[in-house]
Amino acid sequence: MVIIITGATHTGKTLLAQRIMEEYHIPYFSMDHLKMGLIRSQNTNISVDDDEKLTNYLWPIVREMI
Repeated sequence: MVIIITGATHTGKTLLAQRIMEEYHIPYFSMDHLKMGLIRSQNTNISVDDDEKLTNYLWPIVREMI
């Protein structure tokens, strides 16, 4: 089963994912971790503040992971 939690920034998505993980003992994957890993490793020149470019860049990768 794959549960995708989406929403605007600072709305509690990570907190919800952590609570689901704790309740049902299932792993979760954070897009924030992928995003920051790409930015910090300098594998992209997209800024952390450019949400639309990041979404367009990351979604095909995440879609295939799902």
